[in-house]
Amino acid sequence: MRKLRTKIVIGLMASLLLIFLPKNLLADEGSPSVMELIEQIGEEALVQDRPESAILIDANTGKYLWGENPDLPRNPASIMKLMTLYLVYEAIENGQFTLDTTITGDARYQAMSQIYALSNAPIVEGVNYPVKDLLPMVLVPSSNVATIMLAELVEKDPVAFLAKMNETAQRLGMDNTTIYNATGADIGSFAGLYVPNGYDGSSLDPMADNETTARDLSILVYHLLNEYPEILDYTHTRQVTVMQGTPYEETHDTYNHSLPGTRYEFAGVDGLKTGSSMSGGYNIAMTAQREGLRLITIVLGVSEWGDPEGEYKRHPFANAILDYGFKNFTYREILKPGAQEIADQKFELAQGFFDLMPKDVQPTFQLEATTLSLANRLPTVSEKIPSQKQNVKLLNKPNQSAPDKPQASSSNFGVQTIIEKGIQKIQWLLAFIFGLIVLITGLVVIQTNRKRRQARRNRGRR
Repeated sequence: MRKLRTKIVIGLMASLLLIFLPKNLLADEGSPSVMELIEQIGEEALVQDRPESAILIDANTGKYLWGENPDLPRNPASIMKLMTLYLVYEAIENGQFTLDTTITGDARYQAMSQIYALSNAPIVEGVNYPVKDLLPMVLVPSSNVATIMLAELVEKDPVAFLAKMNETAQRLGMDNTTIYNATGADIGSFAGLYVPNGYDGSSLDPMADNETTARDLSILVYHLLNEYPEILDYTHTRQVTVMQGTPYEETHDTYNHSLPGTRYEFAGVDGLKTGSSMSGGYNIAMTAQREGLRLITIVLGVSEWGDPEGEYKRHPFANAILDYGFKNFTYREILKPGAQEIADQKFELAQGFFDLMPKDVQPTFQLEATTLSLANRLPTVSEKIPSQKQNVKLLNKPNQSAPDKPQASSSNFGVQTIIEKGIQKIQWLLAFIFGLIVLITGLVVIQTNRKRRQARRNRGRR
């Protein structure tokens, strides 16, 4: 009974502390929390199901728009298949093979496709499978065997292919990513079939999970969509049919329940990839486009593995994050082609200047030599993704005594930001003081209980 009372006191301490802490504890400074975003779209979600990590970026510019624990290391499960597909598209671009290139199913691939514990699509020995049919098998039913078939078309040696995956991750700026397998399923799950005959896989870790972050995955998706946007041809509908017109034709239903005609349909969604695992929970990399603005959100670690509703619970969070992006940001033509002027410097734009901005902020500009950019621009998600810039033709000589200055903005964005930061600091201070009071009170209660127990024991000895 005494232990129960102590646990109750500790539980109350923790609960009160959570109640009085700022709601955006895990979110970016000044940004709404993911649970607040859920409320804004009128969806229902339990706090215990909230994502462990999430991010929102602009697909056109790579700008970072919102995040909650975006750099927390996570196992992304099958979302890592997107890196394999990035290398497949890169190999096609380099002329290594084409979409019409076929891979013949063999006994090993057929056996791999029949492993119950792995998500798969049927592969039959002796049948030729075109790359263009294996791609949707990877993206929609998340076929592990199709992923391996494509990976081995790029590079037969699995050790060399993993090295290529990790090298590519570093090249793209995915600094907190380590890849141990090509599919998102640990190598031990492949019943000894992961490594082809004749290749040495002794250096591979059979039980290791891939590790990455929401930020790193958003960088991967950014590059995938900008360099190979045709990938969305396979992910924009709730069903995909492969091997059409053959005896091996199969139709697969999507796991992306935000697509048109699905349970959590969200306007503009047309991809991209889901993933789930015992150690990673339920995850999704999702993209949507409205009126020229394309957004990317990564949501990792929703609910717990084995939750029968887990594959659905990730979608209200992803939808709420995208909704926040579409409501608060715009990608548009900020300056039209032709003659312009900034701080007495006249110049000419050969084409319109496009960029992303918060809707309630007026753009200001800077002109460095002959390069135009936004002065009040948002940061990109990675240093390896440059900000939007455009070369201009100068129409007059700059005033040497008065260097170029950005045009003044009529927005009170800066003042609002200062006020918001000041309020948040006060919130944190009050939360700290309250937490300290709760902690001291709890310790006093526990110490008082100990003294009472000691006094009773002393009376019993008399």
